[in-house]
Amino acid sequence: MSERKRNPQQSIRAHCLWCMGGSSQLVRECLDENCSLFQLRGPNSDEAERVCIRAIRRYCLACTVGDRQAIRACPEKECVLRPYRFGVHPRTIKRRKKRQIEKSHLMLPGM
Repeated sequence: MSERKRNPQQSIRAHCLWCMGGSSQLVRECLDENCSLFQLRGPNSDEAERVCIRAIRRYCLACTVGDRQAIRACPEKECVLRPYRFGVHPRTIKRRKKRQIEKSHLMLPGM
């Protein structure tokens, strides 16, 4: 898989292609309706980004058998779903961390 930035829908599509050995024909013919990515696997899915990110979170929970700590410590560096595994867009995580760092600087009056 390339290292380029993907949106959640593109990541789902890339993961499905990986799962089916790179064959788009097999992705179209996939019958695994229990997969949380099943409805979102097509290239023309009009689902919102939030729906895709939540589906990725459900997939990661199923992959780790519901262990939330295992998702945080996920060893699969090559997985295209990895950036979205927390159920939040990576931009949002960066903004939250930045706000926490900014809040740590406390200015007392008279100092």
